[in-house]
Amino acid sequence: MKRYSSQSVAALSGDSAFQSAESAAQGPMLARLWQVVSRVQGSGGDSTEIAQELCQICRQACEIHGIEVELVGGVPRGPAVFVANHLGYIDPVVLCALVPCSPIAKSEIRSWPLVGEPLERMNVSFVRRGSAHSGARVLKQCLRTLRSGVSVLNFPEGTTSRGGLLPFQLGAFWLARRSGLPIVPVGIEFESADMCWVDAEAFLPHYARLVWGKLQGKRRRVRVCVGEPIDPARFRGEIDSSWAARSAIAKLRRPFSERPARGS
Repeated sequence: MKRYSSQSVAALSGDSAFQSAESAAQGPMLARLWQVVSRVQGSGGDSTEIAQELCQICRQACEIHGIEVELVGGVPRGPAVFVANHLGYIDPVVLCALVPCSPIAKSEIRSWPLVGEPLERMNVSFVRRGSAHSGARVLKQCLRTLRSGVSVLNFPEGTTSRGGLLPFQLGAFWLARRSGLPIVPVGIEFESADMCWVDAEAFLPHYARLVWGKLQGKRRRVRVCVGEPIDPARFRGEIDSSWAARSAIAKLRRPFSERPARGS
C-alpha cells in the first residue's frame, strides 16, 4: 500500500542521516560540499559512504531553497536503477535527497565553477550528449557502482521538458538488464511551471527566480511518485523494458490539481 506525505525533505524519514540534515544546514552548502569531498577522499570512502554524503547535501539544498517534497509511494531499499521524467535541475537534487544514489548528469554541469569538480568526486557521472564513447564510459562506471551496492539515477529522456514525456534512451535499461537489478519508475511534478528549466534559458536567471521566491517566503513544492519495481528479466530486451517504465511513469505523474487519496 502506498503512503502519502506532504512535508519538507528533512522530515520524510527518521534515519540518522535525515536528523543530521538540519544541523548540516547551518553551514554554507558549497563549503560543506568541498569539506565532505576532502573528508571522504582522505578516509578512502567507498561508494556507499559517498552516496550517503551526497544525499545529506541534497537534503540541505532542499531546506535552504525552500523546496517541499510530497512523496507518494515508498522508496525501495537496496540498489536499483531509478528512472524519472525530467523537468529541471531541481529533479536530481530532490531525488538524491530521497535515496542515496549516483546520478547521471549532462557534461555541461562538470564545467560549472565551484560545483562541477566536487560533484564529480561525489560519484556524479557526467555524460556528453551525442558522444558514444562518453556514453559507454559512463555505463561501465555506473555498472561498477550498482555492483558495489549503490543505486543509479537516470533521466532517460536525456533532457528537460515542460511536461510531455520525450522518447527514452536505453542506457539505464541496459544497466538494469546487465546488473539484474530492478528498474524503479519515478514520476515528478512541479507545483509551478516556472520551476521547469528548459530550452535555451541560462541557469543563473532561472536560479535567481528560485532564490527570489525563497526570500519572499515562498515554498516550492515538488511531487514525487514512486512506482513498483520492474524486473528487467521479464522483458526480451531494453526496448521493451523502456516502454514498460515509460508507461509506468506516465501513469505515476499526478499534477498538483490532483491530490492523491490516502492509501491509494
